[in-house]
Amino acid sequence: MTPAQEVDYILNDCFFAVGQAVGTRKSLDFDVIPWWRARYRAFFLHAMAVNGNSWLRDRDRVTAVGRFLGQRALYHAGDQPSIDLRTAALASNDVETGCRMSAEREGVRPIPSMQS
Repeated sequence: MTPAQEVDYILNDCFFAVGQAVGTRKSLDFDVIPWWRARYRAFFLHAMAVNGNSWLRDRDRVTAVGRFLGQRALYHAGDQPSIDLRTAALASNDVETGCRMSAEREGVRPIPSMQS
């Protein structure tokens, strides 16, 4: 399976984990999932192509990070009834900061576009 094919399985599991973390406590605004999907598709493809990451080796880590993304989205949503694009972006920033720190510690090349 090519990375372009494999990445869809990764994204599905990642967002399943986000859903597990969020549960029924909040809904997600319509524009959040396409934004997250496009963002993380690019990041995951880069990690697979440049760093040699493998879905089989990294599945547990990706799903754990997905749950963390959901938890951070809930946190940033606060009293709002749903997770909107602003709170999703804040949650992504939290998670991506942690991922950058882990990558640096492990000596992995960072994803340039993840700096924003």
